[in-house]
Amino acid sequence: MSNQSPIVCHLTCKVIDFFGDIGVAWRIAKQLKIDFNIEVHLLIDDLVTTKRLIPSIDISLQKQTINGINICHCDFSEDSTSLPPPPDFVLNLFNIDLPHSYKTLIKRKKSKYIAIEYLSAEPWVDNFHLKPSIDPQSGLIKTYFYPGFTNQTGGLIREKGLFLRREAFDQSRRKKLIQSLGGDPNLYSISLFYYPIQKIEVFLDVIDHINKPAQFFIPQYLFDLLKLKNNYQFIHIIPYPFLNHDDFDNLLWSCDLNFVRGEDSWARAIWAGKPFIWQPYIQENNIHLIKLKAFLKRYCEACDQDLSEILIKMHDDWSNNKFNEVLWRDFFKQQARLEAFVLKQSHHYFKEASFVESLVDYCYET
Repeated sequence: MSNQSPIVCHLTCKVIDFFGDIGVAWRIAKQLKIDFNIEVHLLIDDLVTTKRLIPSIDISLQKQTINGINICHCDFSEDSTSLPPPPDFVLNLFNIDLPHSYKTLIKRKKSKYIAIEYLSAEPWVDNFHLKPSIDPQSGLIKTYFYPGFTNQTGGLIREKGLFLRREAFDQSRRKKLIQSLGGDPNLYSISLFYYPIQKIEVFLDVIDHINKPAQFFIPQYLFDLLKLKNNYQFIHIIPYPFLNHDDFDNLLWSCDLNFVRGEDSWARAIWAGKPFIWQPYIQENNIHLIKLKAFLKRYCEACDQDLSEILIKMHDDWSNNKFNEVLWRDFFKQQARLEAFVLKQSHHYFKEASFVESLVDYCYET
């Protein structure tokens, strides 16, 4: 790879929903630059939201460089003239609409145009990965690049040093992290990251009612939306401030159970090797439940049948706001088996090529 021409790329990101879009974009940008020394130009349309994730950003600047990554504030509307000329590679995160003039330049320059899609465990993803498609307006050919769970996809997003960093996070660091957030290292710890539609107050009542001593770590902005009781007997609720990528990993590694949502935290929960419950991004006609079912089927293939059934039931319970008391009581009894299984699964996926590694290999091959 050292004898090949350096890769220069645009990575486009439209900030639409909370921090899911920019979170994934920033991870990919960092891995392209740090792990593969790719010249990355991150084109984003919302510096104010991005600043929460990257505090050193100056929202008054049109262009700036942070950690070796060139960041350009752009407008992706059809009449926009803010996008710089495309380099040899354009990576369109989540396949957003780009101005016709920009796509025309991509075609004229014969840049490689790659549409990075959403993570899914659905079987059809294997067949659509690396498939070309022609833009009906510009005639531009784009190639779909899917993250995924098989070697027929690009793999999961993972930086090179993640495994060693996780292994180095020992009990003393866990204790320090829990205490820094105001928690008790000796208590069963649960991180809660969910969509606001979730009826968390009901869930907390159930856990308290089954006499499960536990502490819940909840992002401050979600905590502020809750109407909590003052008389919980067995549980403690601890809000935590906005965390950067590494600190969020540390929280996942410190907890005995993680509730995650969307795409980025879902993958990080898998890498954490700790029991987790995933809530897909909620879509019309319950399409998200199809994605959930596909993931659980694939993820639990190597799992004992009874444990697989428990995981399926718990995800169904969580995604549908049921909160069955008996189910949760039985679920916590499986902690040791769950820990062993998810740790084994994380090791399995660590052996596969990472998404950015696959992406870079593809760029060099084309």
